[in-house]
Amino acid sequence: MTRRHAAGFSLLEAVVTLVIVSLLVAVLMQALGHALNLRTRLLRLQGEARTDFLQEAWFRETVGAAQADLDDALGTMEGGRDALSYVTPVPLVGQGMSQVRWWLAGSADEASLHYADNATPDLIVVPGPLRDASFSYLGRDGTWRDSWKPEPADPERLPRLVRFEATTARGRLYWLVPLLSDPIPPALLRFDEVNSDL
Repeated sequence: MTRRHAAGFSLLEAVVTLVIVSLLVAVLMQALGHALNLRTRLLRLQGEARTDFLQEAWFRETVGAAQADLDDALGTMEGGRDALSYVTPVPLVGQGMSQVRWWLAGSADEASLHYADNATPDLIVVPGPLRDASFSYLGRDGTWRDSWKPEPADPERLPRLVRFEATTARGRLYWLVPLLSDPIPPALLRFDEVNSDL
């Protein structure tokens, strides 16, 4: 009489198979957890980069379009180390020619960058904390100044460049904006001084 082997796995083969499968599942779960963690970090960094880009783009767009008007009308650009005001045709929220103001609020080590125009009284653009934050202005003579306040008869109504710099928790902000408009001399802006034959 011959004895037949039963088909199937032995107990040892089943245990080895379960150990191998559990090791593979553990490695795959660890890789999945790492991939999800990496995805979360990348999405956070992408969101921060998008926010940083929008903040700088808003500043560049409004400051780059600055115009000089008469002192007794909408006014000309005036600024110091902690504030900047000017007239622009492209405010962030308002429409048409608007008086715009950017300023630093808070202490020197905990400042935040604010914005206001005719339609928005106070908008926090960069919440901070900002350290060593300041505005500066490049004159036509090629020197940087801490303040900008032209006299009524001064032909230099707008600076060549406006610079904003600050240190944030994520790094250094360095926004450099050229002012492309060529200011019209104040004498030509007044209607009563223009030749009436025109």
